[in-house]
Amino acid sequence: MTFEIGFLFLLLGAMVYLFLTEKLPVDLTAFLGLVVLVFAGYVTPAEAFQGFSSPAVITMLSVFIVGAALLETGVADVIGGQIHRLVGNSELRLIASLMLIAGILSAFMNNIAATAVLMPAVATLGPRTGLPPSRLFMPLAFGAILGGTTTLVGTPPNILAAQMLSDRGLEPFALFDFTPIGAAILLLGVVFMLTAGRRLLPVREQRGPAVPSGTDLAQVYQLEDRLFSMRLAAASPLDGKTLAETRLGNTLGVKVLSILRGKQRLEPSGETVLRGGDVLFVDGEASRVRELLRLQKLEVEALPAGRLPRLLRGAGGIRARVADGASVAGKSLRQLAFRERYGLVVVALRRGEELIRWQLGDQVLEEGDEILAVGRRPDLERFADEPDFEVLQVGLAAVRELEDKLFVIRVPEGSELIGLSIAESRLGQLVGLTVAGLIRDRQTRLAPPPEEIVRAGDRLLLAADPSRIASLVELGHVELDPEPGEALESEESGLVEVTLAPRSAAVGKTLAELDFRDRYGLLALALWRGGQPLHTDLADVPLRFGDALLLQGPRKKIRRLAATPDFVVLSQADQGPRRPRRAPFAIGGLLLMIALVASGLQPIHVASFTAASLVILAGALTMQEAYRVIEWRAIFLVAAVLPVGFAMERTGAATLLASQVTGLAGPLGPYAVLAALVILASMLSQGLDGAPSVVLMAPVVIDLADNLEISPYPLMMGVSLAASAAFMTPFSHKANLLVMGAGGYRSSDYLRVGTPLTLLIFVLLVLMVPLFFPFERPPEPPPSPPPPAAGAALAPPQGDVAAEGVDLHPAVAAAEGEVEDLLRGVAVGALGRRPELVVDVAGEGGDGDPRRGVRRQGELEVAAVGRGGEAAPRGQGAAHLDVAGDGLHLQSLDRAEGQLDVP
Repeated sequence: MTFEIGFLFLLLGAMVYLFLTEKLPVDLTAFLGLVVLVFAGYVTPAEAFQGFSSPAVITMLSVFIVGAALLETGVADVIGGQIHRLVGNSELRLIASLMLIAGILSAFMNNIAATAVLMPAVATLGPRTGLPPSRLFMPLAFGAILGGTTTLVGTPPNILAAQMLSDRGLEPFALFDFTPIGAAILLLGVVFMLTAGRRLLPVREQRGPAVPSGTDLAQVYQLEDRLFSMRLAAASPLDGKTLAETRLGNTLGVKVLSILRGKQRLEPSGETVLRGGDVLFVDGEASRVRELLRLQKLEVEALPAGRLPRLLRGAGGIRARVADGASVAGKSLRQLAFRERYGLVVVALRRGEELIRWQLGDQVLEEGDEILAVGRRPDLERFADEPDFEVLQVGLAAVRELEDKLFVIRVPEGSELIGLSIAESRLGQLVGLTVAGLIRDRQTRLAPPPEEIVRAGDRLLLAADPSRIASLVELGHVELDPEPGEALESEESGLVEVTLAPRSAAVGKTLAELDFRDRYGLLALALWRGGQPLHTDLADVPLRFGDALLLQGPRKKIRRLAATPDFVVLSQADQGPRRPRRAPFAIGGLLLMIALVASGLQPIHVASFTAASLVILAGALTMQEAYRVIEWRAIFLVAAVLPVGFAMERTGAATLLASQVTGLAGPLGPYAVLAALVILASMLSQGLDGAPSVVLMAPVVIDLADNLEISPYPLMMGVSLAASAAFMTPFSHKANLLVMGAGGYRSSDYLRVGTPLTLLIFVLLVLMVPLFFPFERPPEPPPSPPPPAAGAALAPPQGDVAAEGVDLHPAVAAAEGEVEDLLRGVAVGALGRRPELVVDVAGEGGDGDPRRGVRRQGELEVAAVGRGGEAAPRGQGAAHLDVAGDGLHLQSLDRAEGQLDVP
């Protein structure tokens, strides 16, 4: 192994690691790898960016557009909507029809789009048939992935396999070359899911979230105990205030879903004005709200200036800094048992410019934090000697600084706190208050024990923001009703479940960062993740692929959300607008693409680009929508990794790997070689995208075929189809991720169902591919002589160099051995290594099947030439042979040159 090959393998290993871990975005990883390849000299600047104009990239982005036109015009919806009418309630027929319909759609649409367009139909099938969604969504995704293998445009690995063949001067795969084997794979997948796969599918009837009814969704997301109503008093202090001004969310921890005013139902927003007697339908913890409302009768008293020192007779305050290297750093006040350990009550914590005054027990101390505390003088003196703290102020000065950070509440007669202990009042847990002292009979007791019973007339010295209690008091009398009525759904509003789209820009962001409620006008009630619903702190939870959100709000806002590229709405009734009148143009564009390719009039990239242009021109898709539906991440990923193939060839890495596979599997025959490549390609695609897997393996396939003197076509077909067999993890294909939340799946479900299916596909590929693409190369007929250059006459061909029938000038043939030495020498200079065979292919005009007749080594291709001229080289990397007078001159495209005098 040379240094160049070792460095390339190291670079590829780093890229694969970053692809798997996604510590960097996968497209950025590909970009950085391309930059390194250019600066290392493995690819030229011109080669580095050929991927962006490659037919594979043009075909991919065009298919995105054509597929989106089928979606936006409702063609795919019509197909999916007929499933239940045609097949009824049978689980077997439903699974078979879902997989076949998804497979047919994905043959000409992107696999992810084919999955997404059928998800709303599948979501409605569950309650109609009584089947849990976990029995239907995985077959849907698997059917779409398998259907992509049936045509050239069905999946990026197929497109790239054809591109890699074309780049090496070989005839690329045609549009339907994949169909016989791909259709067999799809049928195998259907049979598997109807038999063994169906037994392996999970049954999560009560936990899978994808059901359409609002009542059912509320049950699945466990909202029954969180939905209740609150009636405001006729003379409520909230009368005339907007929802935003009441701060109900912060004060009571509830979300207002709708408002009933008389017989009128209102859809709430922050600007909605409340009136006395309104009934608010809310989502929250009813038990916690009841406990908070117990605090309503408390009376808040501000501390007049200078009053605190008199209340703290015999006690004082202290301000101290957490020392560098202190043992208390990294621990919360509760973990330290601060009050019991030091006899002091912390009433505030300053961290930089931030002053923290509530939930103090949960605050983790950091070096440099300042604490403000009160306590008896002996305790203050002992604390001053603690090595973990630096005392900044102590005594009266510190007490004065505490005055605006403490307040007093009075417990009047009739308060529901009377008779409860301080611990039972849950002041700390409910509103984050710290009870610093108890004032009773004009005596102040600092740090009263939790078991102290509250009496009428007691005054509690509290450390917190008094507005938290004041907001409760200002609510006035509120009646709770545990029955929410029809709060969730009405003609104007609804409850809907959405999941993240594969290209969603919301991934990794929180609802707060997305400004979700103001941006979309919908309220998030719950989030489904890992088979369980989450209800609290939803605004601060970063969203992931596979998450499902339960939303509530106006139906027109739901339809607007469905039209965005970031979310997939799992309800057909709430889907975005379609353009049914443009459906014939979308279908026509697809048929035109097929006709152009099948007739041989245009190559696939030209045909697909023509179809994409026409569906936009016809109005099936707008230009803005076209830009939006293209999965640019996949486009840039493919374009940036394509030059890796050049690097693997130029450094000899492909030849090295091919020789290793030849040594290990070659003696066992071509079937063993095909099996090894199929397994390797599929294993790579379980962690990587299928496209990089094909790019990495294509150079190895070509060299391996040369070494074994077999056709490269069965090997390339096996690799491209195996790269699409990605079922073992939810991350191996975006279609798997798309249904993960909707079906309530776990990663182990994909491993359990996907592993046996992958193994069956391995066996099928090894057995079927050679039937349609034989290993043997047919004998190559002698090529036609090239046309002479202007003014030049070709002598009759005589003799040939020992390189598969290449006819050369007699002078060249006479010096056959010296010519081969010259060619080998130039190849060594151009490639940095000595090839096994250099003289190879004739120029244009040869007969026979070019797929099986072309052999190539390195980057040199030798064309037949005549005296005074040269044949047009065929393919990339050709070498030019010029016979002029008494000499033979050889120049490769790498500008390596050699000269041989011929008598």
